[in-house]
Amino acid sequence: MKRIGIAASRIAKDDLVSYNMFVLILSFLLSLLIFLISAFSILAGVAVTSYVTRGFMSMDPGTGFFKFAFFGLAVVVGLINLVAVLVNIKLKR
Repeated sequence: MKRIGIAASRIAKDDLVSYNMFVLILSFLLSLLIFLISAFSILAGVAVTSYVTRGFMSMDPGTGFFKFAFFGLAVVVGLINLVAVLVNIKLKR
């Protein structure tokens, strides 16, 4: 999380408003990357499990499972993003 602040300070070059803007942009992009990688791993796990168990039982995850999994994932990633922003935002020089 500290690396977000380091990268934002290198990009902003002593401007507090642009530093805070870059902290928000970088933390959003990092959270989006984490969400996409995690969502892909959830989908791949469900697909592999469904493919392996197809002969034994008909596993249909349905929309309820995906809503629950992605909602939980969004909450966790959102909390991580909030902590990253709160750690790196500067109000005064």
